[in-house]
Amino acid sequence: MMIRATLACAGILFVAAPLIAQERSDSASFSQAAVTAEMVAAADALLATMDSEARRQRMLGISKSEFLQMSLQDDARKDWSYWPRPRSGLSIELMTPDQRTLTHDLLATLLSAEGHMKVVHIMQLEEILWSMEDVGLPRGVEKYFLSFFGTPTLTAPWAWRFEGHHVSLSVTVAPDHVTVTPSFFGADPAETLMGPLAGFRPLRDEEDLARDLVLSLSESQRARAVISAEAPNDIFATNANKDQSAWETWRSALQPEGLSISDMDDSQRVLVRRLVDEVISRYRPEISDAYLQSIDLDELTFAWMGSVERRAQYYYRLQGGDFMFELDNAQDNGNHIHSVWRNPTDDFGDDLLADHYRLSHR
Repeated sequence: MMIRATLACAGILFVAAPLIAQERSDSASFSQAAVTAEMVAAADALLATMDSEARRQRMLGISKSEFLQMSLQDDARKDWSYWPRPRSGLSIELMTPDQRTLTHDLLATLLSAEGHMKVVHIMQLEEILWSMEDVGLPRGVEKYFLSFFGTPTLTAPWAWRFEGHHVSLSVTVAPDHVTVTPSFFGADPAETLMGPLAGFRPLRDEEDLARDLVLSLSESQRARAVISAEAPNDIFATNANKDQSAWETWRSALQPEGLSISDMDDSQRVLVRRLVDEVISRYRPEISDAYLQSIDLDELTFAWMGSVERRAQYYYRLQGGDFMFELDNAQDNGNHIHSVWRNPTDDFGDDLLADHYRLSHR
């Protein structure tokens, strides 16, 4: 800010933007390279505890698809999910206490403190569900799985995933860059209504900021933003109950709808920016800052479906450019959230991997 102010006083503010952008770009690249190094070290520390005999004992009777470490090209890498089901990888349940600690050390190389806490809070909801439901589904904070795709290294791409009910973090790592979509956070119950945790809402801000936004709209703005009186039963950019051939159809099928952010006033745009920040800043600043700088609010649209009342069924989506975030709170009478952040061009690091292979084979 000091540089910008000084240049403005000198009457050459037009020079400041590209200079600062270049400085930020270089800084972001350096920061992400540092994150990559930390991530490799944390992954290596965890994998070092898995000697061949220990791994053989832990995997005894488990199919190959559930191994901890797979190829970067394995189909399992894009088989992400957010519902209770058998998964690839090693579960927290089968980890030693040291391995559980090292798993959270790895998560800390990816997530901000707030993001890490959201993940832990969502995991804790499994204990609430365990006491509320009796449907035979695997429940509990130990039913979360860690998977690696490729070998953690500073010289070539690799990936990893942490996943369980209502959490799916897909991370693709290159020597100086990290991508984090698809990124799924859910909550059931969205709000705990009874017991010692009554009022507990892990995704409170994602709900409240969007509701404040839709309620702030004028009558004419709301007529454009609200595209349906009924909320869908789930997010649209999902692979649930879809054949593998249809997993990526959302990229073309899901288009921006609703009210353009460029048609909002300043106070409404502040709410949009806070909402985007809330979604992306779940990740460390070294990762999230680059994403935040790439988003032009004027490219986004805001669409709402369902009721605008608290504790009712609703859905909303912010979409434009390479950013798409949707949140659905329609199941269980509007007390069960599914939300996902996706990138139409760079999910699973598609752009990142293409750039790396193109440059490394020149």
